[in-house]
Amino acid sequence: MTQVEFTDPDDASRTLDFMLIYPASPQSDAPVFKVMLSTNLHLYKDAPPLADGLKHPLVMFSHGAGGNGSGYAWFGEYLASHGYIVALLYHYRANTFDSSALYVRNRLWQRPRDISIDITHLLNDPAWGPRIDARQIGVAGHSQGGFTALWIGGATVNPERFATFQRAWQNNENLPLYLREHMHADPTPALHVRDGRVKAAFAMAPGDIQGFGMDAAGLHNMAIPAYIIVGAGDTTTPPEDNAEFAAKHISRATLDIMPGPVGHEIFGNECDQLGRENYPEACADAAGIDRVKLHDYIGDAAVRFFDMSLGVQRKARQ
Repeated sequence: MTQVEFTDPDDASRTLDFMLIYPASPQSDAPVFKVMLSTNLHLYKDAPPLADGLKHPLVMFSHGAGGNGSGYAWFGEYLASHGYIVALLYHYRANTFDSSALYVRNRLWQRPRDISIDITHLLNDPAWGPRIDARQIGVAGHSQGGFTALWIGGATVNPERFATFQRAWQNNENLPLYLREHMHADPTPALHVRDGRVKAAFAMAPGDIQGFGMDAAGLHNMAIPAYIIVGAGDTTTPPEDNAEFAAKHISRATLDIMPGPVGHEIFGNECDQLGRENYPEACADAAGIDRVKLHDYIGDAAVRFFDMSLGVQRKARQ
């Protein structure tokens, strides 16, 4: 893995960041990278990329509200072990380490924009561009990031509903006035965020589908294949109103509801002891739920979906 940081070429005030996880050949002295509050990862900082002379498929990953890319490093590692390059975003001013309601809520449209700019940066990068197959680009995401995956993949928001969502935050007096003064009920930037380079979308517990302004007609606009996966026990983004609703109206959608008390946070990294002690809401799963086994299931579903949707050829399954 390596950390990538650069300035938005269209807005010098914005610094964009993502963790890049890729197939590598680590030397015996390569430093192991520790992701905060996480365990069962096998990442090597700045290890040399695998010298196979091949172009690899690329998957962009959008984290949940208030999260960050490293919280899903297991997913990047799983796909990288099958030949993918994976960019785990830290959305601008909307991540764990630098967060503002102005961006997490009101300017939600910056999320797909971040992804598009990051794709362009990677394709133009002299080191990474030659290693990426520009014809094989997918997107994945969790929660608000799952919504983002569908959004950049072609699903559209209803402008009136999106403006209503923005207005609710603009008028929310629980927020400091200085934040609300910078909020606008203007859906214009949210209406044309589709990136034609993205050929498939893997959405984990996407939401809030209807609250953010996607209706049946907007979901029907999505033409690329989508795989929508959620736990039956998810109370944060209840399947009926979110994953099921989206899958019903996206013509090329596959819906996968994991049975039992599988909750919303199952898609995050396996937590270490410190994480379990301090963040039980994100780390503790229901009795009988094995996060490691479900990660294998989710990761395998993602590899199979992207392989098929992006036309990835393999001599044999790994």
